[in-house]
Amino acid sequence: MFQDNPLLAQLKEKLHSQTPRAEGVVKGTEKGFGFLEVDAQKSYFIPPPQMKKVMHGDRITAVIHSDKDRESAEPETLVEPFLSRFVGRVQKKDDRLSIVPDHPLLKDAIQCRPARDVSHEFENGDWAVAEMRRHPLKGDRGFYAELTDFIVKADDHLAPWWVTLSRHNLEREAPDVSFGEMLDENLT
Repeated sequence: MFQDNPLLAQLKEKLHSQTPRAEGVVKGTEKGFGFLEVDAQKSYFIPPPQMKKVMHGDRITAVIHSDKDRESAEPETLVEPFLSRFVGRVQKKDDRLSIVPDHPLLKDAIQCRPARDVSHEFENGDWAVAEMRRHPLKGDRGFYAELTDFIVKADDHLAPWWVTLSRHNLEREAPDVSFGEMLDENLT
């Protein structure tokens, strides 16, 4: 009866256009809730169930709901994800892999699997490079990443250096650069 009603569609469109929206950056907290920071003075509360759709640092647009004297944000669309390529530690549980990004405010493990061209057998605690493939605000069920590169085993004593090089996408070997002839002007 109401499925193809043009008046109902027009009313929905009018309500949708009148709904207040805001664009900003998500700031997560350790308690599970977060805030949408629109500018230096204005921020909106994001409840824990809605925070499951976003990640700290994501730039989103959100619908603003006003309940009595309290305003909250419901994430609607993803403008720019916080993570695209990132470094993290692999967790292995029941032959399923997940990766925890190496960031102080990102504690949740993201489901993942190795890319086709990665032949390493990942173990618990290994460091890896991953790329985000799915995001809940893009229509996917949850966050999902693909392991694109193995960095180092968990117990390697050089792990901090290899992780730092991988984070900045640098080679492990120093470049072969000759300095040519140096001028000796007896400056000492």
